[in-house]
Amino acid sequence: MARSPHLVTERDELKLEVAVGTTRRRFELSDRAENLLRDEGYGPADVVPFVTAKALVLAGGATLPEKSDERDTAWELGGADGGRQVTRTEREVLAEYLRGVTVPDRSLDALREHVRKHDLPVDPTEVTGRAEKVGGLSDIARNL
Repeated sequence: MARSPHLVTERDELKLEVAVGTTRRRFELSDRAENLLRDEGYGPADVVPFVTAKALVLAGGATLPEKSDERDTAWELGGADGGRQVTRTEREVLAEYLRGVTVPDRSLDALREHVRKHDLPVDPTEVTGRAEKVGGLSDIARNL
């Protein structure tokens, strides 16, 4: 039976442990992702809803030490069944997080599909990638 995604402490750092393929891997958390989890009351050994864990991986907030491709890694994630369900408040906080981060372009479509599939309270077009952000900034600069 696969163990649900959960938080662990390693060398005084909070990490997200998730099944990837046939092994369990520890993901490093960005400061923003760690703050999201801590602000929602998560700490070491707490189970993290799979919806949240996968969104963090796709958005680049939870990465493997070798910095592998977010989309490919997300496709290999396991342990979704029987885990903790995401609450309404957590869904809203996750949606706000996704609005505020710049997503790696390669995983943008997969993250938008994840948002639609799990009916997160954010319009998928509000989740933006690096190329879209740069293009938007260029448009702003041209209009000045």
